[in-house]
Amino acid sequence: MKKKIKITLGYLIIFIFEILNKIFDFKFFHLYTERIGHLTTDFDSALFNVPKNTILLIGHGNVANKFIFKFLKKQKKIFFCTFFLRIISCIIAAKPNSNLILKHNQVSLDFSFHLKFKSKIKFPVYSNDKKNNILSKYDIKRDFVGLFSRNNLYFEKNKIYDPNFHDFRNFNFRDYSLTIEYLINKNNSIIKLGETFENENFDKFNKNIITSLDYSSNDEVDFFLHAHSRYNVFSQSGASGISEILRKKTVYINLIPFSWWKLSNLAPGSIIMPKKIFDLRKKKFLTFKEILFYEGEGISSIHTKVDPYKKNHLKYIDNSPQEILDAVIQMEEKIEGKNQEQRKKLNDIFWKSITNDNLDRIKYLKDDLNLTISTNFLRDNPNLL
Repeated sequence: MKKKIKITLGYLIIFIFEILNKIFDFKFFHLYTERIGHLTTDFDSALFNVPKNTILLIGHGNVANKFIFKFLKKQKKIFFCTFFLRIISCIIAAKPNSNLILKHNQVSLDFSFHLKFKSKIKFPVYSNDKKNNILSKYDIKRDFVGLFSRNNLYFEKNKIYDPNFHDFRNFNFRDYSLTIEYLINKNNSIIKLGETFENENFDKFNKNIITSLDYSSNDEVDFFLHAHSRYNVFSQSGASGISEILRKKTVYINLIPFSWWKLSNLAPGSIIMPKKIFDLRKKKFLTFKEILFYEGEGISSIHTKVDPYKKNHLKYIDNSPQEILDAVIQMEEKIEGKNQEQRKKLNDIFWKSITNDNLDRIKYLKDDLNLTISTNFLRDNPNLL
């Protein structure tokens, strides 16, 4: 009975709103604000997937970062309301393909071309005085770098239910040991991005690391540190969404899945280093091209309840502390404008190794997004090409 009522309401809502849509153009959209990745990257993409004068009526639930949510609400022609979720639900019950709704497969594409453009989001602007006040309050040097590693503690603490298996995306923050030493010697402050928990004991690892425990997980400070670092170092996580909507150069380490979708959603000018995948049956490492093939077959999907690698007799190997340091040094040299000719040659070999009937994708990733694979990683692993 409830389902019939919902469908009936859906048809009535569709009838009314299709009339209103002839007067002014609008679409409903369900934004999953509970997760920082969806809150940032889905919102950014949504703005590129509706005509300029279209009004977006966004339904949402709990919010991962209230400061970011606050400035997203200030965007023109955007209206947020939890009640919109009920309207969206009724419309979908009656007509799943209704044009009144901006659908997620329109926002989260298999391959996106929008990151080459400046974001349409209007971001907060900080005066020099406010920047200096925040930095001095938390004893952060003007030169600082953000480091991130994914684990399951955030989901456990916030009781976020996710039926999918994501553990293959995790790695130990202590693998940054050489990188931290290198950056501190270059007089940089080190920020551990994302939420830190008491039981992680970071003061015993390195007292020079600034974590969310130092700024009481303040949402604005969290955004500020992502936005104003020299660059950030991320593994595969929704938390990198802040860097991506800002189009901020990033070092992506332990990138997994290494997929067309993820590559097209990396911040321009970034350096990439994926996890290596070992085939236990064939007793060999998969090449870059083979990994992309597996991704296309959905082998290592992030939407599966079991470990897709273990299921398919594959083993993933985390980047070593030295490999991570090498990629960070490459970003330092890139920022300093040091000669990149040797890196260009190795990367040309990489792009050719994965070229098939996808020249438009390759050109976009290589020339428009200006993505590069860690040179030392390519040099030390010629068997992956």
